[in-house]
Amino acid sequence: MPNAVHHDSLASRRTYFVGVGLVFAAALLWSLNGALIKLVYEDGHGPHGVTIAFYRSLFAGLFLAPLAWGKLHTLKPRGKPRRPIGLRPAALWCMVFFTLMTVCFVVANTMTEAANVIILQYTSTFWVFALSPWILKERARARDLWILVLAILGIGIIFFGNAATSLLGLINALASGLFYGLLTMMIRRLRDSNSAAVTVWNNLGSAALILPFVLIMGGLLVSTRAGVLLIIMGVVQFGLPYYLFSLGLTRVPAYQAALITLAEPILVPIWTYLAVREAVPWSTVIGGSVILVALVVFVWLARRGGVPGTAVVMEGNG
Repeated sequence: MPNAVHHDSLASRRTYFVGVGLVFAAALLWSLNGALIKLVYEDGHGPHGVTIAFYRSLFAGLFLAPLAWGKLHTLKPRGKPRRPIGLRPAALWCMVFFTLMTVCFVVANTMTEAANVIILQYTSTFWVFALSPWILKERARARDLWILVLAILGIGIIFFGNAATSLLGLINALASGLFYGLLTMMIRRLRDSNSAAVTVWNNLGSAALILPFVLIMGGLLVSTRAGVLLIIMGVVQFGLPYYLFSLGLTRVPAYQAALITLAEPILVPIWTYLAVREAVPWSTVIGGSVILVALVVFVWLARRGGVPGTAVVMEGNG
C-alpha cells in the first residue's frame, strides 16, 4: 500500500509539472506577438494593421477548427434542445469584443512599443474588476479597490512617459485591454459551451467582420514574406498556445496558470528587441512593474478568496 501511495504521488507531481510546462510554453509562444507584428508591419512598409488582424484571426481559427468540430453549440440544459452558439446574444457580443480587441491590439503595435501594448492589454483583469458590478452583478469589497488604484497609477506612468510620441497607440492598447475584459465577461456567460468552439467562433467570426474593412483600407494582397509570418502568427503564436494552455489548465490550478502567464508581458519586449532592436522606455519599465505587482497581488487575493466573484484565468491573446 505505501508503494502504491508513493507511486500515485510521483504520478501526480509529474502530471502537475507537465501542466506547468504546458502553460509556460503557451505564455512563451503568446509572447512572440509583438515581434511578429513588428516584422510583418516593417515600419509602414508591410500590410495595414487591419490586414494583419484579419489574417491572424483567420489562420488561428482554421488551425483550431478541428478541435471544435461538432461542438459549436451549448450543452443541453435540463432536457431542452441544444442551441448553436451563434444564436446566443452573448456569443455575438463575444465575437464583436474579440474583433475590437484584436484590431486595437495589432494597430497599437504598429504605433507604439510592443511593451506598452502588452502591459496595457493586461489591464483587462482590472477592467473586469471595475465593470463586474454593472455587467455581472458581482460587487468587489471597497477595501479591494486599492488594487485598482495601483493599476491606474501604473497606467498613468506609462501614459505620462510616452504620450508625447505615441498617444494614439497607447489609447488603442488600453482599448484592447478594455475589450478583452468585456470579452472575458461574455465568455463567462458562455461557460456551458465548449471552450475550443468559442475560440474558433470568435476567430473565424472576427475574420468575417474585419474582411470588409480590409478590402477598403488594407487590401488582401501581401508579400510572400508577410504571408509566411502571418501563418506563423496565426498558428504558432496563437492557435498552438491556446491548445497547450487548455491542456495545462487540466493539470494546474487557474490562479497558478494566471501567475505563469505573467511571463508574457516580461518576454514580449525581449523578443521585440531581438527582432527589431526596439528598446523599452524607462516609464514603461516603471509603470509596467507597478501594474504587474498589482496583478500578482490580485491573483494572490483571488486565490485566498479576497476578491469575491472573480475568476482568475489570464489567457494570452495578443
